[in-house]
Amino acid sequence: MNNKRITLTALLLLMLIMPLSLSACSKKKTIVEINKSKLVLDDFLYDIYLMEQEREHWNNKYKESLGIDYWDYEYKGLTMKQLAKDTIMTRVILYDILSSQAKKEGFTLSDDELATTDENVDKLISSMSEDEFKRTGMSKDILTKVYNKLALGDKYYLSVINNFEVDEEAIRSTVNHDEYREYITECIYIPTAEVRDGKITPYSDSELEEAYDKITEVKRLVQNGADFDEVLKQVEGSSYYKRSFILTDKTAEDEYKEACKNLDNGEYSDVITTQFGYYIIHMIDNNSTTRYENAIEEAIANEKTSLFEIHYNKLLENYEININSEYWESIDIGSITS
Repeated sequence: MNNKRITLTALLLLMLIMPLSLSACSKKKTIVEINKSKLVLDDFLYDIYLMEQEREHWNNKYKESLGIDYWDYEYKGLTMKQLAKDTIMTRVILYDILSSQAKKEGFTLSDDELATTDENVDKLISSMSEDEFKRTGMSKDILTKVYNKLALGDKYYLSVINNFEVDEEAIRSTVNHDEYREYITECIYIPTAEVRDGKITPYSDSELEEAYDKITEVKRLVQNGADFDEVLKQVEGSSYYKRSFILTDKTAEDEYKEACKNLDNGEYSDVITTQFGYYIIHMIDNNSTTRYENAIEEAIANEKTSLFEIHYNKLLENYEININSEYWESIDIGSITS
């Protein structure tokens, strides 16, 4: 067996992109040994299940857009299948260590917390048919064990990061308020093009003329005091949207964003033309701080995550981790629980 050290950094990076043939192998064969704790396939089934469900979710989209299986898509020289296996191994080791530390330091799950894990197990099982659940290879006991381990590990993790002292004011000063200034709008939209499979096809001249007549009528109604609900009733083919964005977002067209920069709260725009259609915009809030505060919270969380990474790497010094690489590599992720 090969000795491999798994760091929290690897887990965090791998989780950003995430999303058996066992006829000759024993489910009780050790996959990884952490100190004297031997983890077998049962300890991996839940995480394998999550990854295989992720693949099922994305596979058709990858085949349709890229013409390849999701597992075969490469990120930084590794296939999604390889990344999935690395993520599974890292996560299983992480939570085994966190739950072990929790027990060493006297953490336990309360009756309410145990009841919650039982409820979550039952919800997962009830989401599958009897045959589907049987094919996963899991049992209620296996799921209860892993859910309790996750809950205990999370309890330890939260206890540690909540005790970290960070300079929140200093972190706040690093976040540019103007960069995260959020515009909250609503609009009436008349399309001038058909969008299909990423291709934009402008309407014919007669259709464009009809679309312009409609947005002109929208403008007239708004100027006469009609609200958007009334406009939708009177102008056939009009649509209503709410749009919230910061200027660096790609969720709104540049012309839309440029128009919003000049609108006061409560003000309506003139007709705004983009490659997709015509808009009349109503500004609800041109200086919402929600995204700014979220960015600060994320920066603080990232700082605490960095501190926890240091803490976790120090914990690893007390653990000997041996991965049975030959056996683990023989496990064909993709057909174990599905």
